Amino acid sequence: MSVATLTDILAPFEIWEVPLAYSTIKFFRPLVLTPVPLPDDPEEPSEPGENDYVLIERPDLNISVFANTRDDLEEVVFSEIRFIWEHFVQADDVTLNAKTLAIKKTYLTLAEEIDG
Repeated sequence: MSVATLTDILAPFEIWEVPLAYSTIKFFRPLVLTPVPLPDDPEEPSEPGENDYVLIERPDLNISVFANTRDDLEEVVFSEIRFIWEHFVQADDVTLNAKTLAIKKTYLTLAEEIDG
């Protein structure tokens, strides 16, 4: 992977909205996620640069995803946010455990769901 390509892939994401089926998750301020290179597994044989993956982690939002292109990474991030919103944020508090309730509360301090 060239230095220019790696620089492009590692540029921070700025997410303002994530579409759902019939509504939209709208962040109050942009959600900024910064990819980092994911090191090759030292136990798996591969050529240098063969497995050029990048990782985004935000434990407080339950996001930990990786991909080898920026477009794929963005798609996976959006998918993860949708999943978490639909299964944690939209869930009744009584159905959540302490960890998932904390994640829900974190999302609700950062975003809201709007029609359209």
